[in-house]
Amino acid sequence: MNETAHQRMLAGAGALLLLEEETRRSQTHEELVFLMTNRTASALAADTLFFFPVELEKSGKLGKLRAVSGVSAPESHAPMVVWLNGLIHRQPLPSQPEIVTGRWVDADGDSWQRWMPPEGMLLPLTTPCGGVVGVLLLVRRHPWHQEELELARRLGLCYGHAWEYLRLKTTPGRGSGGKWGMMVSPRSLLWVGGVLVVLLLAWPVRQSVMAPAKVIAEKPRLVTATMDGVVARIAVEPNSLVHAGQILLTMEETMVANRLAVAEDALRVAETELLRAEQLAFSHADVKANLPMLRSRIQERTVERHYAQEMLERSRVLAPGDGLALFGSAEEWVGQPVRVGQRIMVVADPDKVAIAMDLSIHDAVTMKTGGAFLLFLDSDPLHPRAGQVVHASYEANVTPEGVVAFAVRGHLTDGRPPPRIGLRGRVRLFGEDTALFYLLFRRPLSALRQFVGM
Repeated sequence: MNETAHQRMLAGAGALLLLEEETRRSQTHEELVFLMTNRTASALAADTLFFFPVELEKSGKLGKLRAVSGVSAPESHAPMVVWLNGLIHRQPLPSQPEIVTGRWVDADGDSWQRWMPPEGMLLPLTTPCGGVVGVLLLVRRHPWHQEELELARRLGLCYGHAWEYLRLKTTPGRGSGGKWGMMVSPRSLLWVGGVLVVLLLAWPVRQSVMAPAKVIAEKPRLVTATMDGVVARIAVEPNSLVHAGQILLTMEETMVANRLAVAEDALRVAETELLRAEQLAFSHADVKANLPMLRSRIQERTVERHYAQEMLERSRVLAPGDGLALFGSAEEWVGQPVRVGQRIMVVADPDKVAIAMDLSIHDAVTMKTGGAFLLFLDSDPLHPRAGQVVHASYEANVTPEGVVAFAVRGHLTDGRPPPRIGLRGRVRLFGEDTALFYLLFRRPLSALRQFVGM
């Protein structure tokens, strides 16, 4: 968000707080209508505002124009009012603020250009239950911005809440002085409340527990040390994309290179000795008898050279396949002595991930393979990810955090792009159906039984 948009958001937020305070002081629908049409422009800059209530008692659709900013009462037979009522009635009831100018201009462009500024926004008045009790139409000359839609949504919720409160306040029998409040005694309310509590506690719900989770690679390929030695260089960056056969790291080559040089020198010496012996073998019988031994020595030196070359090649560790190179940092490994087979990094496919969960023994519920869970990532807690359990260990182990927990693995099943490997969050694991009472008091009951020994 740039600086101008940030300033607009701050200014709109300040005006929104003032409007919310004024809205709470409204005592009638007329006061609220006047506030919406004449004071909304302080938060959402608009040239003109039109208010259309929803006819809840009749069709449940938008009614006729009720108020216009700067006008005491709109003339119902004015050409613009007649045209605007017809235009609004043809539109579906919105549930979120939306910029509608482009769509409407395409449908009725000549009339819009005649009566209205070029840019418009529909702001529905939503109630806490999700209903819509009215719509504000805001029009102006310059385009609307995305950050203004969020301000409009909050303002619409504030207006809708106030409108619904005033409607219930004026509905007979809903206020504190209604006839229902006089007919119901406190004792009856107590009995009804008790019955409702019992029914609520017996209501069947699905068991669920929370557990920490981490996104891991589904089938990681380990990259280990191929020889005893010291890591000389890490050739890739952490979490970077690598390809099969690419050099990932190199071991210290000094000793291996020296061993190869010595082996090559020894091989050349052996070859020279054999050549000299073959030349003298024509005249010296004793030299001819040593030829088999010299040839076997050359074979021995050749094997030593091949071994030294293989060790030099093994000092360069290659990627076993395409994927992300996962490790902490190069500084942790450079200069560190390692043993053969010691794990250094992992190469993993970023498109194949799994979810690792640590379910505490105190929260363990009855789970089956294929059970559902919801993943709430710390980086995106508002958009949970659905998945299925594929494995749960039968034996609990101590986690690095010192918690005794069962290891649970699962896959995501929502069809969305996989999250980045390494992200953490929490999961809600679902078990079998049970009563709400057991779900709420399972852990206290378990602690009580352990305490009394029954």
